[in-house]
Amino acid sequence: MKKITLLTLPWLLVAQLSWAQTMVPKLDQEGRKGDVARIAKQKALDRFNAMDKDKDGRLSPSEVEQDSPYLAEKFKERDLNRDQFLSWEEYVGHNRWDR
Repeated sequence: MKKITLLTLPWLLVAQLSWAQTMVPKLDQEGRKGDVARIAKQKALDRFNAMDKDKDGRLSPSEVEQDSPYLAEKFKERDLNRDQFLSWEEYVGHNRWDR
């Protein structure tokens, strides 16, 4: 029984991750979901631009620390390419919204 559970667990995790990525509404989607996506993107973009003090299009740890203690705490987890900066995609957590 344990063997079956251990073999099934990775597949369930992969399924959940792919489902989470598709939960982000597309900006060109019609109706309420599209409206919500456009508003959420604009709010995220405004916040990203406000934190980007040097206007280089990416967030450094010091820029994040000033405005978002939570994001500063999660910085290493969000910095997927380990370049010590958060890109727009790393900041929002997906690549469905162009900057």
